[in-house]
Amino acid sequence: MTADAACVTCGNPLTDAVPGRRYCSNACRQRAYRERASGRDGADRPDSSLPAPLDSFVGRRDELAALTRTDSDRLVSLVGPAGAGKTRLAIQHASRRADRTWWAALAPASDAVQAIYAAVGAHPLPNHSVRDAVVAEVEQHRRPLLVLDNCEHLLADVASAVAELLARCPRLRVLVTSREPLHLAGERVFAVGELDLPPAGADVAEALRHDAVALFRDRAVSVDRSFEVDAANVADVVAVCRSLDGMPLAIELAARRVTVLSPADVLARLGDRLALLTGGPRAADDRHRTLRAAIGWSYDLLSEQEQAASRLLAVLGVPFDLGVASAVCDVPDALDLLTGLEQRSLLVVDRVGGHTTFRQLESIRLYCYDRAIAHGELSLVADRVVEWVCSVVEPEISSFFPSPPVVLRLDRNVGLLGLAAARTAETGDWARHALAIVATAWTSTPRGPRGAPTELLHQALSRPLPEPHRSVLSVLAAMHHRLRGGWHVTRRFAEESLAIERAGARRPGTTARALEVLASAEAHTGDPALAWTLFDEAAALLQDSNDKLARAILLNSYGWTLLQHGYADRAAPLVRESLTLTRLIGLPHMLNPVLHTAGAIALARKDFLEAVDLFRESLEVGSEHPMDQYYDLEGLALGLVGVGSDDERALSLLTSASLVRTRYDFRAEPYWQALLDEARTTCRERITASRLRAAESTGERMSLAQAISYALTEQQHAESEDGLISARELHVATLVAEGLTNRQIGQRLGISPHTVARHVTHARSKLGLRSRAQLAVWAGRHAP
Repeated sequence: MTADAACVTCGNPLTDAVPGRRYCSNACRQRAYRERASGRDGADRPDSSLPAPLDSFVGRRDELAALTRTDSDRLVSLVGPAGAGKTRLAIQHASRRADRTWWAALAPASDAVQAIYAAVGAHPLPNHSVRDAVVAEVEQHRRPLLVLDNCEHLLADVASAVAELLARCPRLRVLVTSREPLHLAGERVFAVGELDLPPAGADVAEALRHDAVALFRDRAVSVDRSFEVDAANVADVVAVCRSLDGMPLAIELAARRVTVLSPADVLARLGDRLALLTGGPRAADDRHRTLRAAIGWSYDLLSEQEQAASRLLAVLGVPFDLGVASAVCDVPDALDLLTGLEQRSLLVVDRVGGHTTFRQLESIRLYCYDRAIAHGELSLVADRVVEWVCSVVEPEISSFFPSPPVVLRLDRNVGLLGLAAARTAETGDWARHALAIVATAWTSTPRGPRGAPTELLHQALSRPLPEPHRSVLSVLAAMHHRLRGGWHVTRRFAEESLAIERAGARRPGTTARALEVLASAEAHTGDPALAWTLFDEAAALLQDSNDKLARAILLNSYGWTLLQHGYADRAAPLVRESLTLTRLIGLPHMLNPVLHTAGAIALARKDFLEAVDLFRESLEVGSEHPMDQYYDLEGLALGLVGVGSDDERALSLLTSASLVRTRYDFRAEPYWQALLDEARTTCRERITASRLRAAESTGERMSLAQAISYALTEQQHAESEDGLISARELHVATLVAEGLTNRQIGQRLGISPHTVARHVTHARSKLGLRSRAQLAVWAGRHAP
């Protein structure tokens, strides 16, 4: 027994070194027995003032388990946005304790110390302060817990009182709920966010395993006992929960509407959710009876500058980075503003691939958007977005290819480009409208191909534009039609751009790009010899520019065009130089098109094993822009057919890539199309009829991401008695290899840690691996 051992009942020191001794006296032992007996009987403990909720507590198993592990922390703050369920979680956690617990509801209070004094039942002490009286009461108990609920409007006073109480009461623990932390030394901030959400498309069984859907069902049944989540409505229930960001209050209010609205009707009305989500329980305080009131409470506590920032950012409607926020809020650096809003649970921070973006939960955004309308700020935000887009695009407008950091910046803020294009069209600012369309043409998203839609390009070119801007749009339109096999239209637009450049603009980068696109069109529709001359002229223009990336792109295009006309040996050194330059630049994702051409040259030389390796590498490095990878799936399939090792997999990949081409009207060049047709014919000759249909069906069912995972997974490792591991299991395995925990993986993918654990277990079982470490090693070798 150590010298500082204490009685578990009263906390007095145990001076006798008797092993196993826990109490200082028989009285304390009997008191502990009575407390335990009272708990077993289920009677209300006389030493607790916790509220008694009238409805059931749903979910939050992981959060409760994590809170249990904070018992050694003397100050824990449950922090989250309006309606996240902080109060209810605090009740559930505190109710599991057998010690003295006080509950102070601060929402209606204006004096934090007086509210604490009343909550602990302190008695006035002559010639002593209220705080002294609170300390005297707290010190009578061995392990007291003080819960302070809804502190955000009294933050400074609460922080002062808590700091003093913790300093003077060494056995006291404090649990706080607030929309922002107290910012005290030793404070453990525990973020309370959305409930566990199912993926879109989940069936009934899977959906009900997630807390958000379980809460919706529980609250819906409480108002309509005939309600159930079934196959007919599960998609709508899941969509409602996901649209409401998994926020408990919003889900509860939506569920109460099932007495008069179906889940599909509720979903259809969520565009006006602030009017729809009302009618909370009469016993609830006013802030929790409507979603608008809950969010308004937080908004009203902000400074004027923070309120303005919340309104302006809400107009964006998409995630944004620090640079965009600074431009929209018209400040040199919005870091402090964003930090303050995040601390007050009005912004969510997302970190992916080393890049940080911010977003508002949709319900909060809609509330702030309504305020922005009331303040007449929609046009102001649109104009500032236009300024930001133009500031990014204009310095690169004359280049052969925009610098990769600029493209990446636009890719990450692609949702803003439509706003910029619409605003400039509305105001008739056609010069800046052209810049917005150029930005759109430079970008891509994981769900769509790179480039502006045809109609946007053509409409922009029909407007009165400065000639330099028209030239750039024309060459972009030529590239757009080249990708879709419209060679005559490609040549017309390329000639228009080249004529403008030669007449006066004379920008080497734009001129070289027009020459390159015109050369590829001439090779397919006109005089191939003229095409080689045009390619050489473009290369000469770039010779003195020291733009290695532009030269690499040009040489690759030259080599690809030569290859299609049967000049593989002439193409090889050009592509080899392009590959060397691209590797030296250090931009792995830019290797994708060059590796594809190198793989195609290997196919032409019948070196199928080298082709397979090159196309695999291209798939691996091109993951940042998966929509560009259908070409590589085809190339890998051609290599597999050439090797003769896996015709079924090759046919599945060809089928999957074909669907992408059909969806986006991407037409293969005649040379490449002939290779694809020949490979399909070979597969059909070598595969039995039953397995042929199965291979095609596999390709039809796979998404592009699944097809890429399938292509990169070694068959001997990925097959088991249960079949191929799923794309989700492969993705989870990849994140395991990055060193992420189940919780971190769940946050990244929007699934629960329990679901992540199941994926890990299934993947290990299918692959015959015994440990998580082995799975990480496997994923590092085989996953994309």
